[in-house]
Amino acid sequence: MSPENLVESDSSMKAPSGFRRMLSRGAGNGAKVGAGFLVGALLVGGGAFAANTISSTNSINACVNNTSRVITIAPTSGKCPTGTRALTWNIAGPQGSVGPAGPAGTNGAPGSAGSAGPTGATGAQGLAGVAGNTGSAGSAGSTSNSSTSLSVTSIANALLPSVVSIAITTRTGSATGSGSIIKTSATSTFILTNNHVISGATKVTVELEDGTELEGQIVGFDVAYDLAVVMVNQGNLPVANFGDSSKVVIGEPVVAIGSPLGLSGTVTSGIISSLDRPVTTGGTGSETYINALQTDAAVNPGNSGGPLVNAQSLIIGVNSAIASLGSATSSTGSIGLGFAIPINQAKRISSEIIATAKIVGAKVTLAGVSTRPLLGVSFDTSYAGSGAKIYALTAGGGAEMAGIPVNSVIRAIDGKNTKDNIEAIVRIRSYDPGASIKVTVDLPNSGGSRTFTVTLGSAPSNSA
Repeated sequence: MSPENLVESDSSMKAPSGFRRMLSRGAGNGAKVGAGFLVGALLVGGGAFAANTISSTNSINACVNNTSRVITIAPTSGKCPTGTRALTWNIAGPQGSVGPAGPAGTNGAPGSAGSAGPTGATGAQGLAGVAGNTGSAGSAGSTSNSSTSLSVTSIANALLPSVVSIAITTRTGSATGSGSIIKTSATSTFILTNNHVISGATKVTVELEDGTELEGQIVGFDVAYDLAVVMVNQGNLPVANFGDSSKVVIGEPVVAIGSPLGLSGTVTSGIISSLDRPVTTGGTGSETYINALQTDAAVNPGNSGGPLVNAQSLIIGVNSAIASLGSATSSTGSIGLGFAIPINQAKRISSEIIATAKIVGAKVTLAGVSTRPLLGVSFDTSYAGSGAKIYALTAGGGAEMAGIPVNSVIRAIDGKNTKDNIEAIVRIRSYDPGASIKVTVDLPNSGGSRTFTVTLGSAPSNSA
């Protein structure tokens, strides 16, 4: 490639005639150079070089004829001939650095492109460096914890060590159920299960995941909520983690774990089919009212007391009941209608049972008790209309203190329609004692509708 003749671009000088657009080849061993570098490219020896390919140290030593102003490349010796003066031409400043990376995306979306890099420094007599390349795209943003889902395999691996089988012996036979380890110390462990699993037991045996069998003691139970706590004298066992059942939504994936038909460690999966499903079980005097989570995960006899788990491996419910096409004495097993006690209720009940139980050494000497909320009313069970008709008020109870009159018909609790007295009881028991709720009633004698604010009372849960 031959040296090039250049036209000095100092603003105090003018290029010779004919060099305004493209320079003519000058005398000597130089060749012409166009002024194309002014728009980002330098033409040398007929080749075009993008400005961003020129290094920050790229410069040309030249000689300027004192008369003609023609610029020629300086000899390799660096000494200009007589009648010329030396000139160093800085072709371009350093290239701008690459722009910063774009911000991270959110909720797993790709990040946006980064901004352009800063402009390169200006050479002594050269051009400004070109802008840096566009920054690389930001990394994908992380997803929120509530949307992070694990596979069924991962959930099973996380929960199975904290799920137990419970075998009981009664005066008339035996039965099996399931439970979840909810608290452990160096010497003892507490297990959450259903009351109906341990009801009437003369002996309780707990089997851990590894097959170890331990004698269980009943710490306490709650008939109204169908919950119970069992203790074993072995500590430092894996504990399950609780979720928040108030945040459960219809359609979210769930896993049921337990010992259906005595088959320990059984895992089934499904979704939440419905919320706030009023379910009542048990006979007269031992009725259980559940504001249940409904699931289509296969739940069978023996699953009772086991956990219903969300996609983050957190317990959101205690499996308690199923709908069946069978008769009163036999059932057909799972038909995709399983019901679980919301874990927020189970947390409160189990905590109260453990806190009030008396344990001396390795023995439960006094069973723990739990509480239930009271509206302070009796319902008219003969009422066939829509809603729950108040037959009587408890003196000093929440309803009386709020001013709700007898013969009012409850139509909604906290804005949720209440179609009968069963729904009313179920909704009330979904709250903690002392909670403040809004009760909408139809007043007697066509007195219209009114909403009252009621503070719920409290009573021992197993009392009448």
